[in-house]
Amino acid sequence: MSGAEALIVLGIIANFASIIDSTDKVFSRIKDVGENIHDIPRAFRDVQITLPLLADALKRMQQRIELGTLDEEACRALKPVLLDCQSGASKLNEIFDKSLPRNGSSKIHHVWKAILTLKQDKKVEELSELIQKRVQFLTLHHVTSSGSSAVDCVSAGIAALQVAEEQRPKTYTIVPVQWAEDFTGREEQMITLSSKLRQPEKHVRVAIVGLGGIGKSRLARQYIEAQKTPNVSVFWIHAGTAERMKGGSRDIAKEVGLQGCDDPNVDILRKVKEWLEREASGRWLLIYDNVDDIDLMYGEGRGRLAAYFPRSNRGSIIITTRNRQIGIKFATAKYVIPLSALDLDESITLMATKLGDEESERRPDLTKLAEALGGIPLALNQGVSFMQENDITPARYLELYEASDLNKIELLSQDFEDDTRDPELKNPIASTWVVTFEYLQAHQPLAAKALCIMSMYDAQAIPEALISNTAEDDSKSSTDLDRTLGILQAYSLISKHVTAASRELVGRLFDLHRLVRLVTRNWLTMCSTHEDWVAEAIDVMSTGYDAIKGLDHDVRLSTKSRYLPHALSLISSRPLLLQDDDEVFVPTVFHGQTLQDDHTTKGVICPTCTGNILAQMVDRYHSHDQRLRMIKKAVAICTFALGPKSVITLDHRSNEGHALWTVDDHTNSEIVYREVLADCTSTLGPKDRKTLDIGDDLAQVMKELGYGREAERFLLQLIETSSQEYGEEDEMTVILMQNLADNIIDQGRDEEASELILKISGLVSTVPRKVRLARHYLSMSRYSDLETLCLSLLDDMDALSRIGSIEDIWTALAEVYYAQGLYDRAASLQRQVVTYCQRNYGRNNYAPDDEAEAMLLHAIESLEEQVGQLHRCVLAAKWYLVVVWWHQGKVDESRQLALQVTALTLKARGYQDSVYTDRVSQLRCSWGVNPDGTEIGKADEADEADESGSDRTDTDQKVNSDADRAEANKPEEPESNAASEQEDVEADTALDKA
Repeated sequence: MSGAEALIVLGIIANFASIIDSTDKVFSRIKDVGENIHDIPRAFRDVQITLPLLADALKRMQQRIELGTLDEEACRALKPVLLDCQSGASKLNEIFDKSLPRNGSSKIHHVWKAILTLKQDKKVEELSELIQKRVQFLTLHHVTSSGSSAVDCVSAGIAALQVAEEQRPKTYTIVPVQWAEDFTGREEQMITLSSKLRQPEKHVRVAIVGLGGIGKSRLARQYIEAQKTPNVSVFWIHAGTAERMKGGSRDIAKEVGLQGCDDPNVDILRKVKEWLEREASGRWLLIYDNVDDIDLMYGEGRGRLAAYFPRSNRGSIIITTRNRQIGIKFATAKYVIPLSALDLDESITLMATKLGDEESERRPDLTKLAEALGGIPLALNQGVSFMQENDITPARYLELYEASDLNKIELLSQDFEDDTRDPELKNPIASTWVVTFEYLQAHQPLAAKALCIMSMYDAQAIPEALISNTAEDDSKSSTDLDRTLGILQAYSLISKHVTAASRELVGRLFDLHRLVRLVTRNWLTMCSTHEDWVAEAIDVMSTGYDAIKGLDHDVRLSTKSRYLPHALSLISSRPLLLQDDDEVFVPTVFHGQTLQDDHTTKGVICPTCTGNILAQMVDRYHSHDQRLRMIKKAVAICTFALGPKSVITLDHRSNEGHALWTVDDHTNSEIVYREVLADCTSTLGPKDRKTLDIGDDLAQVMKELGYGREAERFLLQLIETSSQEYGEEDEMTVILMQNLADNIIDQGRDEEASELILKISGLVSTVPRKVRLARHYLSMSRYSDLETLCLSLLDDMDALSRIGSIEDIWTALAEVYYAQGLYDRAASLQRQVVTYCQRNYGRNNYAPDDEAEAMLLHAIESLEEQVGQLHRCVLAAKWYLVVVWWHQGKVDESRQLALQVTALTLKARGYQDSVYTDRVSQLRCSWGVNPDGTEIGKADEADEADESGSDRTDTDQKVNSDADRAEANKPEEPESNAASEQEDVEADTALDKA
């Protein structure tokens, strides 16, 4: 062989061999990195078979050229064929190099490469088919030129091809749903779907599960388009009803030519199933869309349509369903692919792509709109369609959408054309979900009831306890509840709540997608049952509040915090509208009601339960004004519905007196308490515990107003009544005696107080009373008795936790250690108190920044002009400023102001007041100084030098000297009991703003 053409052909073969070798190395990466060969598209895998055959054909051709058995004319004819092969192989190698993962690459890189393989699959298939044809040509040439008759070889080849073609099953495609060219997102789910279905010679079932409108059908349709292969049939059946499933099966039977498909007596579902299970059907992929009715699919008797799902190692099935329980029954949990809402970036990309406008200046509007629509693809598409049809901007659409809930529903109910969805389904998102609601109402009434109640609350973090009595016949069976919540989760209507920070599950809390909540409430309004469900939810929540009354103090506060946003949502609902209006009024819904046992009939909003919710919400408000307003609303409603002397109304009126007392409105507090006491006495009698309790509260207010002696005489009368009726050791009697002791202490009669406290110490038996006794010991500086009592109380931490007094006892014990000179132990205990309070009650609600500092400085200046520097609001504002400066790093300024505020607190309230003692404790703990500014330890060392011979551990002696020094700093007498109430109101308002 010496011809030029032969040399050219040899060069092509040599270059071609290097390309094949390079491609083979690329494929070896899959084994090197441990990837599953089935995780890449079939067209990629087929090339591994094609290239070795081509390499063998080239090797034979090279041998014939080198032996001189291939002439110049044959080489000239083969040259373009080889160049075609070379070009195709080069392109394949380039695709493989870009699409297949490299050794050592990250998992994320593998995912991205897998996405690329899906996009290149069709191109690889075309190139592979080209090379296969060239291999057939080269093989035929080799046979015909190796001595056999050309005619015989060609005839044999043609006959073989005809036999192979006849034996190959015919493929079909019946997919009535269009694929979308602008499909975005869902890359990870697409890869998961592909990897699960790529298992040769194995029947695979996959379920795509998610909320209506979340994009299940679209994901399945895009997969079909991305994985289209000429030797696999694809069939799509709408399975929402038995009739549609039969209709889809009949279409398949007609297409493949099955006999008798038009005969109404033929079991068309069984006929198609049997055909798909035969080898003659070839390889196939079957999609059942909208398999949502679990009774239709898996019910009893002959109606179980799931029995007609075919099973063959040559075929796989995808179903789309809103019900996860169906998905698990069909495919097992391992092969369920859940779809959730799109994330923010995916939502923005979807809208920008469909609008054909990816300009950066519109991204803020699209971001807000994506957040408002909650990442639901159908809602996003619906919004885009409305914008395009009406030629409005995203900003204008958002303005319309956020105008009111009515506008939201109107926009979400707009129909629009979407040829990528089942034409028989309703496109608006509102209509789509109503289908699910109505199904639950008909087939799962408990789940429907739970959903209706949850829609009355805030959408996020709904406690299980606020749904727990939704089981039939008020059954509290946990199994019924778990089943109910499981159904709602299966339909993706609710989900378990996770925190934004840790993404961890938090107890038994559940989230309701805000659009689902909105559409559910509108559905109930359209059904004229919205008010019924407000009534039901109010009853459930009132019961929930009652159920936590016996819990530990900390647990009770935490639970009330969780309930608060849902209580706010309820009282803001129509027809109550109690939250936003400052005016105290009785909603018209309570007019003309008839109550039985203080409650209304089922389905009617109960004033008693409403009042209970309003009263229970009070604990979690920071503003005293908000607390007072809520209590007054509860009083107004219960007074109107139950009368002023109802026990429930009396409780709320008593709470009103306490709320007035907390805002220092002692005059009006006294008026309320006297009215309530009179009504209690006439209704319940003078010896009733509630009457005695109200009398005790009135005595405390009288003491605050400066009527100490009168309050003392009144308490003595109450103690006498309680002792005669219930006994001296009764809890009520002991409480009254302890309050009397406080009164005597405030009057400076320590000796009489000591005698009374000694008597009380022999009577107290419960933990709450012992904690109160500890406060008496602390106020009278009886540190030895206080230490013994505190240590005994700390042996029962559970009991202290139930009444929320752990930090009180730790603080009291820290004072003992300070008095004993054990400063390190005292400071350590105080830090323990701070840590405990932050963990259980949260950090202070302030913003340690320049804005907070400026607001506080302005508030302090304004308040001092109005009410003077000793007013509690001024002192509170200054202490907030102390904390702000501390967090800003202004330690010296913070310490100086803390000393100033402590001195003013002593002057205003006295050395025995709890606010003053708290300030002293914080001074010692945070800054290590005493109230006089000396460092802890130094002043006491000087005292010790002066008091030579004194016993350092005799804490009572040291306390007496402390008390003597503090005696000179007793609080100033109030200027007048009739101080301006308006000043107090203005001061409270200014402090709330700060």
